[in-house]
Amino acid sequence: MSTTLKQRIILLCVGLVLLTAITSLVSFWWSTNQYNDKQVQQGIKVAQNVYQQYLKAKERLLVTASTVLTADFGFKQAVASRDQDTIQSALFNHSNRIDADLMLLMDLKGNVIASNKEGLVLPKNSQTLMRKLLSNGKESTFIVIGDQLYQTIILPVKAPRTIALSVVGFAVNETIAKELKELTGVEMSFISHATGLKASSIELPNEQSDLLAFIHGQTTTRWLSDYPVFISAEVPLPALSSNPISVILSANLTEQYDEFDQLVLSIILLSCGTIVLGFLTSGFLANNLTTPLQHLTEMAKRFSKGDYSAGLTDHSPSKEICELVDAFQEMGEDIQAREKQIRFQAQHDHLTGFYNRSAALERLSKKLKSNPTLYLIAIDIRGLRHINDKLGPRVGDDCIRAVAKRIEEVTKDSNGLHARIGGDEFLVVMEPTVGSTVEACVAKLNQALVKSYMIRNLDISLRFSMGVVIYPEQADNPEDLVRRTLIAVDTAAQDSHEIYYYQDGEDEEHLARLKLIDELKQALTNDDGQLFMAYQPKLNLKTQQIDKVEALIRWHKPDGQWVSPELFIDLAEQSGLIVDLTQWVVSTVVKQVAEWQQQGISMKAAINVSAQDIAHDDFFPHLEAELSRFKVPPALITVELTERDMIENEEKGIAALKALKALGVMISLDDYGVGQTSLGRLKMLPIDELKLDKVFILKLDESQQDQHIVQSTITLGHQLGFSVVAEGVENLASLNLLDQMQCDYAQGYYLSKPLPSAEFLNWLGDYHQAG
Repeated sequence: MSTTLKQRIILLCVGLVLLTAITSLVSFWWSTNQYNDKQVQQGIKVAQNVYQQYLKAKERLLVTASTVLTADFGFKQAVASRDQDTIQSALFNHSNRIDADLMLLMDLKGNVIASNKEGLVLPKNSQTLMRKLLSNGKESTFIVIGDQLYQTIILPVKAPRTIALSVVGFAVNETIAKELKELTGVEMSFISHATGLKASSIELPNEQSDLLAFIHGQTTTRWLSDYPVFISAEVPLPALSSNPISVILSANLTEQYDEFDQLVLSIILLSCGTIVLGFLTSGFLANNLTTPLQHLTEMAKRFSKGDYSAGLTDHSPSKEICELVDAFQEMGEDIQAREKQIRFQAQHDHLTGFYNRSAALERLSKKLKSNPTLYLIAIDIRGLRHINDKLGPRVGDDCIRAVAKRIEEVTKDSNGLHARIGGDEFLVVMEPTVGSTVEACVAKLNQALVKSYMIRNLDISLRFSMGVVIYPEQADNPEDLVRRTLIAVDTAAQDSHEIYYYQDGEDEEHLARLKLIDELKQALTNDDGQLFMAYQPKLNLKTQQIDKVEALIRWHKPDGQWVSPELFIDLAEQSGLIVDLTQWVVSTVVKQVAEWQQQGISMKAAINVSAQDIAHDDFFPHLEAELSRFKVPPALITVELTERDMIENEEKGIAALKALKALGVMISLDDYGVGQTSLGRLKMLPIDELKLDKVFILKLDESQQDQHIVQSTITLGHQLGFSVVAEGVENLASLNLLDQMQCDYAQGYYLSKPLPSAEFLNWLGDYHQAG
């Protein structure tokens, strides 16, 4: 689903704000967490230092109290004399003085002599315990006596030797733990690894007795995740190795979580506000940008419909938008001018300014609706190609312009429609003038056109062919009128007429020819047997053997109709199919010669080609490729070219013939004697054979004049090194005369008509048997 530019701008701005907010939030969360962790760890360290100082102060108080007690002379005497009352009184008074929780006197065996606690029971290993405590010197030690944790110090009572041990201690209880909590800000818990929790500032629920399990189990849900309530650090206290004592410092994170939640909430609210503000701001900016763009889009749509007079009228856009609008308007003006030019070029000939063919048909259609009678004249400039070849294309173009100008001048009074419909063809549509016939109008136009033209200081005379069609007698629609006019001018050009009027039925004949061309194209494409080659034998008059044939194409349509070779070959030349047709003939004949070779028959075959064939770039490569493909020696193939073709394309023809000669192909000049080939030109041609036209052979036995011509031609051919073939032999007498004249080959219906390959082989077998 596509989005608009406005939506994209808003999404971009909001996305950037949201990304910034999320990045800031994550960064703040991470840095705050790091800071809080450092603060908590720092707090725990401070608490640890504070409680250590607190314990040191207590320890110093214990040392002082114990030293004073053990140094008191009266107390020493009471201990030495075992004055129980005095000892008890001293311990009691001294404990009150320093607020000690534990004051006791022990003998050296570990038995309690006196204590400020009634019913105090020492551990069973009290003697060993007292020795370990005594070994610590004046350092306090944490011990558990009667399930109570004490910070104690022990000093000997000497008089002068050690007579007793004095133990002074402070109880470590919830009061001490809470007092330390007030001093440090963290929870204090004292634990004996042997007997469990001894004192804690944390109030445990009734059902909970395991402090560590309680601390580790306390969690709070924050932002869809659970976090621990406490972060703890365990610090060992000086104690007996048999009963290790530790203090657990637990920082409650609830307050930090609450503060953090407040900060996060503040950032989220700030981010939401920023997003809303960004949405509103980006919407405003996007609207300011996209509104002019929408107007520009509307302008572009109007441009596409040909309306180039639209701009921004109800907005005051930025300078850049104004410049863009100006550029759009300039573009619209340029497009409008270019469209006008393109429209003119699309409808007019660039050289003359006349209408082109499609535009002429459109204008003619409109003229037919408003005129009851019209004359259509197609004008062909004859020989314009020669002017281009000899004087250059610029002179040719100037001739076309001059002819167009003269057409326009002559027909300006007849409200004429002028068009250039081909390289050298014009179409003129004239309305009849009062008192003038169509013949007179056409004659007047022709007389004006044939007058000489002064082109680039050259006095040039042009010849014209004109085809005329009258509306509505000979057609009633533009397409038929133009087509029939062109048929008329083609007829005029072919028959060398200056003016030719279309005759009824010629269009149908023309369409029939077009249909025949299409059928010929289809026959070539399908190669389904409609087209086939017939072979007319040539008799070697010296050996009386058949060693040559002329290959002639035939067309037998599926409906049974035979099509004259002269007709469809002429159509092939006019339509450009002659190249494809000749390639098919070459391939078929070369293949046939190869098949005869495989059957043990060495037979030369002559192929008729036109100048259009031989000048085509593909003719030589195709012939060479086919000879190679079927492994046929080039000497078995003869190319027959008419004298007329050689005269019209002499330069290209000679070059092509030389290439064929070099390949090893035989060259024959067909229809010799009816053209205009001079003896000098004949000497220059790279040919091997002259083929006398049948006009001299058909009545050779009856015409003395034909006999002289044939005899002289045979003699001339032999003197020039050519072999001579006579075609059109119709009787034995003519054949004998040719033999007497030492003609090399004879061909004609007296010997055989052209035959398909299979029939030719049968005929050849019969001929050999008869011979």
